Amino acid sequence: MQWSKLKSRIEESFANSIQGRIQIFTTAYRRQDGMSRSWIVIDGEQVVSLTDEASWREQGAYFHELTPTDCSQHEAISEEDRCNNTIYERGEFSSYDFKIMAFESLNLSAQDCVNSEHPLLRALGVLNKKTGKTKVKALQRDKHPMVAYLAKFRAEAEAANK
Repeated sequence: MQWSKLKSRIEESFANSIQGRIQIFTTAYRRQDGMSRSWIVIDGEQVVSLTDEASWREQGAYFHELTPTDCSQHEAISEEDRCNNTIYERGEFSSYDFKIMAFESLNLSAQDCVNSEHPLLRALGVLNKKTGKTKVKALQRDKHPMVAYLAKFRAEAEAANK
């Protein structure tokens, strides 16, 4: 499936309160050995940037250990090794991880996404319109800061739309 179709399908699944406010993107840099970057924008501001180069340089592999692949993978970043006040660590996820998990999210229910071990699936799941307000509230305390951040964003958007 082409990225444009995947992007449209995922963004269409977002809750009404956040549609148009949050977008997902990806691109490949052909002059840099096909390296790619994926990012998330909220209200015109980039809040997440996942690059293959950073994943390779920081972690020594392109794929997170929870991403289904036969390629070499790196371990997840422990809670103790996280920097304070960041929603993701540089190199924690690659653009490859993001694209694989974005496609995977289309094959799973919103409930399966938010219950997944993979933080990228939980992040996409919390944005899904089929994820209830109670679950969104609970995910504001998720162990992964990116999931908690996106859950808080959605909860605040829904509170403002009442």
